[in-house]
Amino acid sequence: MKSLNIIPCDIFKSHLSVIHAFSTRPGGFSKVPYQGLNLGLTCGDDPQLVQKNRNLYFNYLAIPQDRLVFPVQIHSDNIQIVDSPGVIEYCDALITQTPNLYLTIQTADCFPIFVFDPVTQTAAIIHSGWKGAAQNIAGKTIRKMKTGLNVDPNNLLAAIGPGIQMKNFQVDASVYNQFDSKYFKPDGPGHYKMDLQLAIFDQLISAGLNTQQIERNTDCTYEKSDLYYSYRRDGHYSGRMMGIIGIRSEK
Repeated sequence: MKSLNIIPCDIFKSHLSVIHAFSTRPGGFSKVPYQGLNLGLTCGDDPQLVQKNRNLYFNYLAIPQDRLVFPVQIHSDNIQIVDSPGVIEYCDALITQTPNLYLTIQTADCFPIFVFDPVTQTAAIIHSGWKGAAQNIAGKTIRKMKTGLNVDPNNLLAAIGPGIQMKNFQVDASVYNQFDSKYFKPDGPGHYKMDLQLAIFDQLISAGLNTQQIERNTDCTYEKSDLYYSYRRDGHYSGRMMGIIGIRSEK
Protein backbone atom coordinates (compact mmCIF):
# COMPACT_ATOMS: atom_id res chain seq x y z
CA MET A 1 0.00 0.00 0.00
CA LYS A 2 1.45 3.35 -1.08
CA SER A 3 1.24 6.51 0.98
CA LEU A 4 -1.72 8.80 0.38
CA ASN A 5 -1.56 11.78 -1.95
CA ILE A 6 -4.13 14.27 -0.66
CA ILE A 7 -4.74 17.52 -2.54
CA PRO A 8 -5.38 20.68 -0.50
CA CYS A 9 -6.83 23.93 -1.83
CA ASP A 10 -4.13 26.58 -1.69
CA ILE A 11 -6.67 29.37 -1.38
CA PHE A 12 -7.72 28.11 2.07
CA LYS A 13 -4.24 27.55 3.50
CA SER A 14 -4.12 30.71 5.61
CA HIS A 15 -7.47 29.86 7.24
CA LEU A 16 -6.70 27.33 9.93
CA SER A 17 -10.34 26.68 10.86
CA VAL A 18 -11.29 25.17 7.52
CA ILE A 19 -10.47 21.47 7.13
CA HIS A 20 -10.57 20.33 3.52
CA ALA A 21 -9.09 17.78 1.15
CA PHE A 22 -9.53 16.01 -2.16
CA SER A 23 -8.45 12.40 -2.37
CA THR A 24 -6.47 10.82 -5.19
CA ARG A 25 -5.91 7.24 -6.32
CA PRO A 26 -2.51 6.33 -4.79
CA GLY A 27 -2.58 4.35 -1.56
CA GLY A 28 -5.46 2.36 -0.20
CA PHE A 29 -6.46 -1.30 -0.26
CA SER A 30 -8.67 -1.75 -3.34
CA LYS A 31 -7.67 -4.36 -5.90
CA VAL A 32 -7.72 -4.31 -9.72
CA PRO A 33 -9.59 -2.69 -11.45
CA TYR A 34 -10.29 -0.27 -8.59
CA GLN A 35 -6.76 -0.40 -7.26
CA GLY A 36 -5.88 2.42 -4.92
CA LEU A 37 -7.86 4.59 -2.56
CA ASN A 38 -11.34 4.01 -3.96
CA LEU A 39 -13.81 5.73 -1.63
CA GLY A 40 -17.01 4.86 -3.51
CA LEU A 41 -19.31 2.21 -2.04
CA THR A 42 -21.64 2.00 -5.05
CA CYS A 43 -19.26 1.30 -7.93
CA GLY A 44 -18.82 -2.46 -7.55
CA ASP A 45 -15.73 -2.60 -5.36
CA ASP A 46 -15.48 -4.82 -2.27
CA PRO A 47 -17.29 -2.76 0.41
CA GLN A 48 -14.94 -4.00 3.14
CA LEU A 49 -11.94 -2.67 1.22
CA VAL A 50 -13.72 0.61 0.54
CA GLN A 51 -14.43 1.00 4.24
CA LYS A 52 -10.76 0.35 5.00
CA ASN A 53 -9.90 3.06 2.47
CA ARG A 54 -12.34 5.45 4.14
CA ASN A 55 -10.89 4.68 7.55
CA LEU A 56 -7.44 5.47 6.19
CA TYR A 57 -8.58 8.74 4.58
CA PHE A 58 -10.58 10.07 7.50
CA ASN A 59 -7.90 9.08 10.02
CA TYR A 60 -5.30 10.86 7.91
CA LEU A 61 -7.44 14.01 8.10
CA ALA A 62 -8.23 13.47 11.83
CA ILE A 63 -11.95 13.58 11.08
CA PRO A 64 -14.32 11.46 13.19
CA GLN A 65 -16.60 9.37 10.99
CA ASP A 66 -19.65 10.12 13.13
CA ARG A 67 -19.41 13.79 12.03
CA LEU A 68 -19.67 13.23 8.28
CA VAL A 69 -22.43 14.18 5.85
CA PHE A 70 -22.88 12.06 2.70
CA PRO A 71 -25.21 13.21 -0.09
CA VAL A 72 -26.84 10.69 -2.43
CA GLN A 73 -25.77 12.42 -5.65
CA ILE A 74 -28.10 12.45 -8.66
CA HIS A 75 -26.62 15.19 -10.92
CA SER A 76 -29.30 17.60 -9.71
CA ASP A 77 -29.51 21.19 -8.49
CA ASN A 78 -30.74 20.06 -5.07
CA ILE A 79 -28.92 21.89 -2.27
CA GLN A 80 -29.25 21.32 1.48
CA ILE A 81 -28.20 23.38 4.48
CA VAL A 82 -27.24 20.81 7.12
CA ASP A 83 -26.46 20.92 10.84
CA SER A 84 -26.07 17.22 11.67
CA PRO A 85 -24.25 14.20 10.25
CA GLY A 86 -25.83 11.47 8.14
CA VAL A 87 -26.98 10.64 4.63
CA ILE A 88 -28.86 13.30 2.64
CA GLU A 89 -31.07 11.83 -0.07
CA TYR A 90 -31.05 13.18 -3.63
CA CYS A 91 -28.66 16.07 -3.16
CA ASP A 92 -25.59 17.44 -4.96
CA ALA A 93 -24.52 20.36 -2.75
CA LEU A 94 -24.22 20.82 1.00
CA ILE A 95 -23.84 23.94 3.16
CA THR A 96 -23.16 24.27 6.88
CA GLN A 97 -22.26 26.70 9.63
CA THR A 98 -22.07 23.91 12.22
CA PRO A 99 -18.57 23.43 13.64
CA ASN A 100 -16.97 19.99 13.41
CA LEU A 101 -19.40 18.82 10.74
CA TYR A 102 -17.72 17.59 7.55
CA LEU A 103 -19.38 17.73 4.15
CA THR A 104 -18.45 15.24 1.43
CA ILE A 105 -18.99 14.59 -2.25
CA GLN A 106 -17.65 11.89 -4.58
CA THR A 107 -16.43 12.39 -8.13
CA ALA A 108 -14.83 10.55 -11.04
CA ASP A 109 -14.68 13.28 -13.76
CA CYS A 110 -17.28 15.73 -12.45
CA PHE A 111 -15.86 18.77 -10.69
CA PRO A 112 -15.75 19.16 -6.90
CA ILE A 113 -16.26 22.74 -5.75
CA PHE A 114 -15.18 23.84 -2.28
CA VAL A 115 -16.51 27.12 -0.82
CA PHE A 116 -15.59 28.87 2.43
CA ASP A 117 -16.64 32.14 4.03
CA PRO A 118 -14.07 33.24 6.64
CA VAL A 119 -16.41 35.96 7.97
CA THR A 120 -19.39 33.81 8.92
CA GLN A 121 -17.44 30.51 9.09
CA THR A 122 -19.65 28.88 6.49
CA ALA A 123 -18.57 25.92 4.35
CA ALA A 124 -20.11 24.39 1.25
CA ILE A 125 -19.27 21.62 -1.17
CA ILE A 126 -20.74 21.09 -4.64
CA HIS A 127 -20.76 18.21 -7.12
CA SER A 128 -21.05 19.54 -10.68
CA GLY A 129 -20.88 17.56 -13.87
CA TRP A 130 -22.39 18.98 -17.04
CA LYS A 131 -25.91 18.16 -15.86
CA GLY A 132 -25.40 20.09 -12.63
CA ALA A 133 -23.78 22.95 -14.53
CA ALA A 134 -26.70 23.06 -16.97
CA GLN A 135 -28.89 23.68 -13.91
CA ASN A 136 -26.38 26.20 -12.45
CA ILE A 137 -25.92 24.28 -9.21
CA ALA A 138 -22.80 26.31 -8.37
CA GLY A 139 -24.57 29.64 -8.70
CA LYS A 140 -27.65 28.39 -6.88
CA THR A 141 -25.53 27.17 -3.97
CA ILE A 142 -23.99 30.62 -3.57
CA ARG A 143 -27.43 32.22 -3.64
CA LYS A 144 -28.67 29.76 -0.99
CA MET A 145 -25.71 30.67 1.20
CA LYS A 146 -26.66 34.33 0.78
CA THR A 147 -30.40 34.03 1.36
CA GLY A 148 -30.34 31.22 3.91
CA LEU A 149 -27.30 32.12 5.99
CA ASN A 150 -26.64 35.82 5.28
CA VAL A 151 -23.35 35.13 3.54
CA ASP A 152 -21.87 37.94 1.43
CA PRO A 153 -20.57 36.40 -1.85
CA ASN A 154 -17.83 39.05 -1.94
CA ASN A 155 -16.23 37.36 1.08
CA LEU A 156 -16.26 33.85 -0.36
CA LEU A 157 -13.22 31.82 -1.26
CA ALA A 158 -13.74 28.96 -3.70
CA ALA A 159 -11.72 26.18 -5.28
CA ILE A 160 -12.69 24.08 -8.27
CA GLY A 161 -10.88 20.78 -7.95
CA PRO A 162 -9.69 18.30 -10.58
CA GLY A 163 -12.12 17.07 -13.22
CA ILE A 164 -12.29 16.17 -16.88
CA GLN A 165 -10.71 18.98 -18.87
CA MET A 166 -11.74 20.30 -22.27
CA LYS A 167 -9.30 18.31 -24.41
CA ASN A 168 -10.80 15.02 -23.20
CA PHE A 169 -14.44 15.99 -22.76
CA GLN A 170 -16.37 15.38 -25.97
CA VAL A 171 -20.11 16.07 -25.90
CA ASP A 172 -22.89 16.06 -28.47
CA ALA A 173 -25.39 18.67 -29.60
CA SER A 174 -27.81 17.85 -26.77
CA VAL A 175 -25.23 19.16 -24.28
CA TYR A 176 -24.03 21.97 -26.54
CA ASN A 177 -27.53 23.37 -26.80
CA GLN A 178 -27.78 23.88 -23.03
CA PHE A 179 -24.82 26.25 -22.70
CA ASP A 180 -23.31 29.34 -24.25
CA SER A 181 -21.28 28.42 -27.33
CA LYS A 182 -18.14 30.05 -25.87
CA TYR A 183 -17.52 26.91 -23.79
CA PHE A 184 -17.11 24.67 -26.86
CA LYS A 185 -14.84 23.88 -29.77
CA PRO A 186 -16.05 21.79 -32.74
CA ASP A 187 -14.84 18.19 -32.65
CA GLY A 188 -16.34 16.50 -35.68
CA PRO A 189 -19.89 16.39 -37.02
CA GLY A 190 -22.37 16.97 -34.20
CA HIS A 191 -19.68 16.81 -31.52
CA TYR A 192 -17.80 19.35 -29.44
CA LYS A 193 -15.10 19.62 -26.81
CA MET A 194 -16.49 21.39 -23.71
CA ASP A 195 -14.69 23.50 -21.13
CA LEU A 196 -16.90 22.53 -18.22
CA GLN A 197 -14.57 24.01 -15.62
CA LEU A 198 -14.79 27.44 -17.26
CA ALA A 199 -18.58 27.23 -17.28
CA ILE A 200 -18.54 26.51 -13.53
CA PHE A 201 -16.06 29.34 -12.94
CA ASP A 202 -18.34 31.76 -14.76
CA GLN A 203 -21.33 30.63 -12.70
CA LEU A 204 -19.43 31.45 -9.51
CA ILE A 205 -18.51 34.88 -10.88
CA SER A 206 -22.11 35.55 -11.89
CA ALA A 207 -23.18 34.63 -8.35
CA GLY A 208 -20.99 37.39 -6.92
CA LEU A 209 -17.57 35.88 -6.23
CA ASN A 210 -14.41 37.80 -7.10
CA THR A 211 -12.17 36.38 -9.80
CA GLN A 212 -9.06 36.49 -7.63
CA GLN A 213 -10.80 34.51 -4.92
CA ILE A 214 -11.44 31.42 -7.07
CA GLU A 215 -8.79 28.74 -7.48
CA ARG A 216 -8.86 26.28 -10.39
CA ASN A 217 -7.01 22.96 -10.43
CA THR A 218 -6.13 22.22 -14.06
CA ASP A 219 -5.49 18.47 -13.63
CA CYS A 220 -7.52 16.25 -15.94
CA THR A 221 -8.99 13.17 -14.28
CA TYR A 222 -9.33 11.36 -17.62
CA GLU A 223 -5.71 11.93 -18.57
CA LYS A 224 -3.93 11.12 -15.30
CA SER A 225 -4.91 7.50 -14.75
CA ASP A 226 -2.24 6.97 -12.09
CA LEU A 227 -3.62 9.81 -9.97
CA TYR A 228 -7.38 9.90 -10.54
CA TYR A 229 -10.38 7.72 -11.19
CA SER A 230 -12.35 8.56 -14.35
CA TYR A 231 -15.78 7.24 -15.25
CA ARG A 232 -15.41 8.29 -18.87
CA ARG A 233 -12.12 6.42 -19.13
CA ASP A 234 -12.92 3.33 -17.04
CA GLY A 235 -16.72 3.11 -17.12
CA HIS A 236 -18.35 0.94 -14.47
CA TYR A 237 -14.92 -0.13 -13.23
CA SER A 238 -14.07 3.37 -12.08
CA GLY A 239 -13.60 4.11 -8.40
CA ARG A 240 -14.38 7.47 -6.78
CA MET A 241 -12.42 10.29 -5.24
CA MET A 242 -13.86 12.20 -2.31
CA GLY A 243 -13.83 15.90 -1.53
CA ILE A 244 -14.42 17.04 2.03
CA ILE A 245 -14.75 20.35 3.84
CA GLY A 246 -15.71 21.45 7.35
CA ILE A 247 -15.10 24.08 10.01
CA ARG A 248 -13.11 22.83 12.97
CA SER A 249 -13.88 24.58 16.23
CA GLU A 250 -11.05 25.82 18.42
CA LYS A 251 -12.36 23.95 21.44
